[in-house]
Amino acid sequence: MNLKLYKQFCSAYQQCVQAALEDSHIMGNVRIVAKGLPTEGITMSFEQKGRYCPVIFMREAFLRAEMLNFWEEELADRAIEVFSAAQTENLQIAVNQLEQPENVGIYAANHRLDLDALKNNDMPYLVMGDVAFYYMFYAPLGDGRYYQTEVTNSHLKKWNMRKGELHNFVREHSLVSMESRIYPLHDKIANMIEGIPDILNDGEAEDTLGYVVTGPGGAATVLYWDVLGELRQLMSDSFYILPYTEREAYVLPDTMGALTPGFSIEEIHKNGNHQVRRSLSGYAVSSHGFHYSSSEHKLRTIHEWERTQVK
Repeated sequence: MNLKLYKQFCSAYQQCVQAALEDSHIMGNVRIVAKGLPTEGITMSFEQKGRYCPVIFMREAFLRAEMLNFWEEELADRAIEVFSAAQTENLQIAVNQLEQPENVGIYAANHRLDLDALKNNDMPYLVMGDVAFYYMFYAPLGDGRYYQTEVTNSHLKKWNMRKGELHNFVREHSLVSMESRIYPLHDKIANMIEGIPDILNDGEAEDTLGYVVTGPGGAATVLYWDVLGELRQLMSDSFYILPYTEREAYVLPDTMGALTPGFSIEEIHKNGNHQVRRSLSGYAVSSHGFHYSSSEHKLRTIHEWERTQVK
């Protein structure tokens, strides 16, 4: 993704929404959710507290602008329609009941690129390799609607939890993990990853090539214990986890090297990152990737795991 172009779009879009709001009948203020992060969005804080308003995510608006040739003014008018409908509906939500640890999901960002945004938003995060994992509420309200906002350090104080405790709790108990999806990589891999297509001509079964993991938290979905448990059942051995974008991760068996002599996980990930950066929606959260050991039930960066293999 052209981050410079994206940031210019965000600034112009927010200005257009603010200007359109001044000409509307909506009683409230624009609020930016997770500002500067992959899950950045725009919503309304109505004058009457406890009223639901959906979040419009910046990445989705940017894609509409680039792919469908929408002007920022057009997208702003659509946003005002969404906010106006929310004001008319007047859906009351119990925020204190929704903002609980079991409704927290894990999300992935690039540590180097997004560290300032995490600090400016006063959000807790944990770093693993070059990925920063952060947290958002994702609570279902019915009819396909969700309450979504960032988890801040003030929430940790309220729950009397450290960030490591929250991280472990969410991995094991979060209801957000139920929204995860795992599907075969076979149909996608030839177009997305250079270096592996040679295997596709050897008659290998689809489920030996790996899987795509996605969910509300995108690539970070692989961290949930039940997702890792399902992957352990699907994969015959330990595996690599390559979080190409914030939206999804690719899971490859570490037996891939035996199938392809020229296989290099570093080159696979490097090629994938280059493809991501050339795409409109792509945002590479990691240039390294991870390895999960089924026997040890341990997740490491690939570099850390490789060091344990040196005799």
